[in-house]
Amino acid sequence: MQQYRAKSVEEIETLLGEFGENSLFRGQTSHYGEAALPSVLTSFDRHGCIPSEMLKWSRYAKNVLNGYLYGYADRLEFTQALLQHYGWRSFYIDCSSDSAVGAWFASHKYVENLTIEMSEDYEERPVWLHKRMAQYSFEAGDGHLYVIDKAAAERVGAIDLAVLKISASRCRTDAQAAWLIGPLRGAPVPSSCFLAHIVADRSIFRDYAAKKGFRETSSLFPPPTEDPILNALLGLPWREIKGVRDGNFSIPTFRRALELPEYSESFVKIAWPRTAFFCGEKINEKFDSIDGDPIGGISILVPDIVLFGSADKRTPMRFPEVEALLEKHGTVAFEIDELIQHVNMGDTTYYQKGIGIIPRESDLFEVCELMVEHPGLDITGVGFDRGWFYRRNLDGLWIHKRHAEECDCGSAEVHDTHISALHIVEAFLTDPEGF
Repeated sequence: MQQYRAKSVEEIETLLGEFGENSLFRGQTSHYGEAALPSVLTSFDRHGCIPSEMLKWSRYAKNVLNGYLYGYADRLEFTQALLQHYGWRSFYIDCSSDSAVGAWFASHKYVENLTIEMSEDYEERPVWLHKRMAQYSFEAGDGHLYVIDKAAAERVGAIDLAVLKISASRCRTDAQAAWLIGPLRGAPVPSSCFLAHIVADRSIFRDYAAKKGFRETSSLFPPPTEDPILNALLGLPWREIKGVRDGNFSIPTFRRALELPEYSESFVKIAWPRTAFFCGEKINEKFDSIDGDPIGGISILVPDIVLFGSADKRTPMRFPEVEALLEKHGTVAFEIDELIQHVNMGDTTYYQKGIGIIPRESDLFEVCELMVEHPGLDITGVGFDRGWFYRRNLDGLWIHKRHAEECDCGSAEVHDTHISALHIVEAFLTDPEGF
């Protein structure tokens, strides 16, 4: 790896001109590792994993990709791209095909402040909102720009995220001409990937980036009005932070379902009805029946992993513990202590809160979504969406059975998530202590 110190924008331009177009770039305000051997680790290796948060981020990343870029949700690198670029962690290192993007990150430090804002739901009831407000700020000192050999990176694994574009929009990955290197687990980027390490005063990198049009944080982090992926993630339900209400001044405090850093102002004095502030209400504590259930039955609270997790698709579809509940109680609703918003329902007040199993005939069951209506601070309605029907064979195996009343969305992927949830429910009922 060649090492340089640049003393002007012109020197940077000359140096970069030597490497041609088959290079990638990564900028940092600090250098880690030996002088001639950078240590560039993934965010997972640097910060560790929080499984519950990872499951949520992955679920919503897939949901957003299915909503805007269908066909990419099953590819690890693209779900990881959303995790990496919108505020969580991944098994990949991010870089760019644009040297000016690298120069921006070599000259600006990430700064984050936790803030509390007072807002109101649509009925003007006060709420406190806990937010992570962030920006990239210039600070004097040296910056570091790494030139990466694209061919060497491709041998490790290099993904061009240029495909993550949405018409008439400017997504973050597009604005940053983003690439990913990996997956890397427990190891830094190999030394063979680095062509050069350029050190310069951060003001020089800042001026080089500005010359190429990157002058503000919004140049690389477009606001939600321009980035529909960010808009969808910021539109997720809020969840009350338990244990912080003041008994003498009882206003609930909420955090976002995904606590992502925000780079632009998002204060709203009075929220729209579609903004849900979930306080943990349970269906069986509020409603005597569920719309769409002709039989009646019970609601059972289950771990959030039921909906955020993913079961092995090869698992045989046998559910003896679930069947025992159906035999005893009739319809069974499995409810989690969260609200899940689907991208295609982002402008409504409807959220998934679980799954339901309705006995339709002897050995015929409908598996569907348990939905709630939740404007502002309240659950105002609960019902089952139409699902798919499954016949239990003599050997106990459930098989999808076409039915005139089944959901006509045509998406096997959507209904596969219901069966995945049912597998996790079965495991939970078999061994609750394991959860």
